[in-house]
Amino acid sequence: MDVLKEIELQINSIKKFDSSNYLDSIFTHIDRAELYYKQGKSDSNFFNDVIYRGNQAYEGALKESYKVLADKTEEEVFKQTPNEIEKFFETNNIFRERVLQLFKNYRQEWRNKSTHDFKLFFDESEAFIALTSVSSFVHLLLKQIQEKIAYQTQQKKLTEQKENAEKINDIVISNSVSPIDKLVNIIVEFSRQNSEQIYNNKQEISEGEIMGLFHAYIESVSNLVNTQREPQFNIGGRHIRPDFLIEIDNEPLILEFKRMKATGSIINNSINQVLLYMQATNSKRGMIYYANFNEPNPEPKIKKNVSILNDKTYHITIITT
Repeated sequence: MDVLKEIELQINSIKKFDSSNYLDSIFTHIDRAELYYKQGKSDSNFFNDVIYRGNQAYEGALKESYKVLADKTEEEVFKQTPNEIEKFFETNNIFRERVLQLFKNYRQEWRNKSTHDFKLFFDESEAFIALTSVSSFVHLLLKQIQEKIAYQTQQKKLTEQKENAEKINDIVISNSVSPIDKLVNIIVEFSRQNSEQIYNNKQEISEGEIMGLFHAYIESVSNLVNTQREPQFNIGGRHIRPDFLIEIDNEPLILEFKRMKATGSIINNSINQVLLYMQATNSKRGMIYYANFNEPNPEPKIKKNVSILNDKTYHITIITT
């Protein structure tokens, strides 16, 4: 996999909505770090330059994430030092767990050591680990930024198109529909309202961006629906994070997103994954949403699955658009 190409595609996607001063710089620093790594094969002094360019990419990513994820202005970003931004992220739970671990690792093992110890020299293995670490950090961070921008875009759209927001509200307040069927109806309406936009950008729009659109969509009725994005639960010593835990009419529902063509083995694996989440959250009903949008106006396909584990019955609805 060409990680640099993936990062370039992410940056191009974000720049459609966010005219950041930092995005192109982040890409340039990682691109040069890769070049220096190759040059280090013939001159080991270039391995230090890999680290220094990685540090610049790291700090650029920090500033961009501070602006978008923490809802700051360019002026507010400019006033903060990287150290102050780091402390802000650590104390305000901005980063998701996977991003946080990469963030801490790069800061402690590469950025801080190379910044404060001028006698330090790095070898090929260290340069390789640093380059892959900062590239992974930037990639996951950009995914989080893409989702946040999609969330904000949907929020703005629903504010301007009040009739669409009212349709979601009407679905939720219905007294004759079960909570899981309300969620099905919400997804069907979400698909109807957003299918053209997603279809026209299907080669570029990511699973995370679709989740950002949906998150803002369902939160438009936040006083009636309680939505948690990637809540953490423990089961058998493992930390697990379903995509969404949605509570409708006091019933908790697991919702897992997929952006792939569902086949037999994929469906079975997805069902097993959601069953694990349902057991951890004491949910009896869950949903898998295959958000493919391979047609401009897809007709949602709905299937039901019933599984019995330890004498408990679990109902999983599978919906495909």
